[in-house]
Amino acid sequence: MKNLIHILQFEWKLLWRSNMLKLLLVVMLGAGVYGIFFGKFEIEKQNIRIAEVKEYEQGRFDSLLTWANLDTSILANKEKYLKAVSPEGVGWRLHFSHCIVNEASPTAGLCLGQRDLFPTYYRINLTDLARQMNTAELANPMKLLTGNFDLSYVFIFLLPLLIISLFFNLYSDEKEKGTLSLLQAQAISLNTILLDKGFLRLLTVWAISAFLLVLGFLIQGVSIANNADIFFQWLLVIFAYTLLWTLFMAGIVALKKGTAVSAMLGLGVWLITTLIMPALLNLFVSANEPLPNRAEIIHAVRAANNRNWDSPKSFVLEKFYEDNPQYSQEDTTHFYKWYYASFALLDKEANTIRNDFNTQINKRNKLIKKWEWMAPAAMVYEHLSKISKTNRESHLHFMEATHDFHDRLKAIYYSKIFAEEKFNQQDLRVIQAMQRY
Repeated sequence: MKNLIHILQFEWKLLWRSNMLKLLLVVMLGAGVYGIFFGKFEIEKQNIRIAEVKEYEQGRFDSLLTWANLDTSILANKEKYLKAVSPEGVGWRLHFSHCIVNEASPTAGLCLGQRDLFPTYYRINLTDLARQMNTAELANPMKLLTGNFDLSYVFIFLLPLLIISLFFNLYSDEKEKGTLSLLQAQAISLNTILLDKGFLRLLTVWAISAFLLVLGFLIQGVSIANNADIFFQWLLVIFAYTLLWTLFMAGIVALKKGTAVSAMLGLGVWLITTLIMPALLNLFVSANEPLPNRAEIIHAVRAANNRNWDSPKSFVLEKFYEDNPQYSQEDTTHFYKWYYASFALLDKEANTIRNDFNTQINKRNKLIKKWEWMAPAAMVYEHLSKISKTNRESHLHFMEATHDFHDRLKAIYYSKIFAEEKFNQQDLRVIQAMQRY
């Protein structure tokens, strides 16, 4: 045991005196700090925009509440009063646009995931929801090409390179320097010595990872005490990922090849697991479960919209009343009733396509989960983005909440439109309370 401790102490001194190790640590720390600040600034920009939306919505509803109580005997007040209390087209700029916001999780800045690719809020009105949610650009092409250099990027792509740099010459360096025979002459077996030297390097990598993660939480302003579960989930995933890479390098060291060959093998494994396998997995999934084209929803809605405009008002309203018997069925010629009934029919048709779309997405996700073990980098990224609630699944939940919000909003407005009633202050406060901030 004394000999082993002495060897490990000597090994640590050699590592610490190595200029290469110091350079690698500086690069890792620099990349980690940059990734932390990059994610922080991206989320701050989103939060600033969300705050502006909230302020605008709050100011708009405050105005509506004031206008709904104005004295209409004064001519100047009448127009504002009608904008506040009319559920129909008179006040569409005020009434028919409402925001639903997808707030960022505390650790979203550490793993941006797909938060910069999808909208963080939707401005919703009573018209067809499919068009409103699918006309914006899905993603920034440059972001799709380069990805995000956040802290998760550092852990997934750069940390394995650090492990390769620390492990590739674990055996060959002793052999090439002529110290291998001295190690073999020790009372402790060579495998035990190499195992302990490797464990020392693994502890070094874990220490760097933990330090960067703590630094990330501090710079992002996330309380570790209040988010201990998230912190330890991150730590567990990163430690498991680094352990996997240590096992990869242990297998390469066990081959007892030269320094150059070991380094090339390590870089080859990195290239395959972080770049090639995720690309091949994506091609495999796309070939077996193609990603649905959301343009189909838009084309179907446009076709249905054209049919509605070409059909008599009575035909559209009769179809609407079949699905919504709770509304008065006497009037089949009223313009606004026909106008909003047609949008309800569009949403019904779009929802049928959306259900097929979601079914295909679920099949695709199941296939990915079945084979994601073949691409460790992609699997780890998916886990980190899931912990930070920045993955595609989190956005799908937000989209479902948006559909629910739109349905509840329509129920309020349609009840007034088809009863030919006006809003009062209480109605406006109910709508205001529905806003998801």
